[in-house]
Amino acid sequence: NWVAIGDLNNDGRLDLAVANYLGNNVGILLGYGNGSFAQQTTYSTGDGFDTWMITIGDLNNDNMPDILVTNYGADSVGIFFGYGDGSFTSQMIFPTGIGSKPIAAAIWDFNSDNRSDIVVVNYNSDNVILLLRDSSQPFLTMTTFLTGKNSNLQYMAIADVNKDNFLDIIVANNGNDNIGILLGYGNGSLMKQITYATGNGSSPSSVAVGDFNNDSLADIAVANTGANNVGILLGYGNGTFSAITSYSTGNVSNPYSVSVADFNNDKCLDMAVSNLGSKSVQVLYGYCNGTFGDSKSYSLGYTSISYSVTVGDFNRDTWLDIAAANYGTDSVEIFLQACNTKL
Repeated sequence: NWVAIGDLNNDGRLDLAVANYLGNNVGILLGYGNGSFAQQTTYSTGDGFDTWMITIGDLNNDNMPDILVTNYGADSVGIFFGYGDGSFTSQMIFPTGIGSKPIAAAIWDFNSDNRSDIVVVNYNSDNVILLLRDSSQPFLTMTTFLTGKNSNLQYMAIADVNKDNFLDIIVANNGNDNIGILLGYGNGSLMKQITYATGNGSSPSSVAVGDFNNDSLADIAVANTGANNVGILLGYGNGTFSAITSYSTGNVSNPYSVSVADFNNDKCLDMAVSNLGSKSVQVLYGYCNGTFGDSKSYSLGYTSISYSVTVGDFNRDTWLDIAAANYGTDSVEIFLQACNTKL
C-alpha cells in the first residue's frame, strides 16, 4: 500500500520498506545497488491492523533507521526499532485515539529538544496529533489539533513555510476540498489551521513541498484525485500562499500521490504522480518559474492500484528513479532512469 526508502543496513545502498495493508505486516526489501532488491522479510503489525502508511527515521537517537507505520484498523501507530543491519524489533504500539483511523505519520523534532517526535493525521477523527518523545515516557504525551469537521485527512508534508526555523505541517483535507497549514511554534504546539481551497470536488489526497520557482521559498504541490489534476500554490515566505494553479493529469486519471524531485538535472523541480484511474506513474517537468509543461506517463498495468510514489537513486548512477507501491498487484514497481533518456 505504501513504500518508503532508506539505507536500512548501512551498506550505502537504498532499501525499500513497504506497508502491506492486507497482509498486516511490514516488508523489508534490501537493495543491491543495481536497481534490484532481495525478497522481502516481513514483520507482523497484527491481524486486522490494516497497516496503511510507512516512513523511516531515527526514533531513539542511536543513529540507526527505525520504521513507523500507521495501523488504520487498530487506531494506532507502530514502531519497529532498527538494529542497523536491515533487521528490526517487533512492533511497539502507541494509540492515536478510539475511532481515529490514522492514515499518515511522519518523524520530526517539533519541540526543539533534538529528539524525534511523531506527527499523525487521523482520517476519521479529523485531527492532527503530536506524540512528543519525553525522556521518561516516550511518545505518550499526545496533543490534538483540529482540521475541521469531515475534513477526512489523507496525507501531510512537513516544512518550514514561514522562515522562522520551526517546522510547520501541511495537510490534505480530502473531505473539505482544501489544504490546511498549521504553523509550528517550535515548542510542540501549532497555530490554528489556515486553509486554501483546491476546488469543488477536488478531493486532495497528497501534498508535497518544494521550491518550484527558485525564489528560496517553500511552495506546495497537491494531488487532486477528484479533479484529475495537480495543483501548485506558490509560497510568499510568511506562511501564506497564492491561489492554486492546476495542471491536468488526464481524464479520469485520479492522481493520488505526489513527490517532487529534479528528474532531468536541469536544476528545476519536477513532480512524480501516481494515477489511480489511468493506472500509471506520471512525471510533470518544471520550468523553474512555478509552472509545468511536458509530462510523460508510464503504465503500471491493468490491475494496478498505486497509492504511493517515491523517488531515489536505486542503481547509483546519479539519476533519480521512481518506486511505486502497487496495491493491485501486491508488488513494488521500480522505474529506472537511463542517463541519456528522459524518465
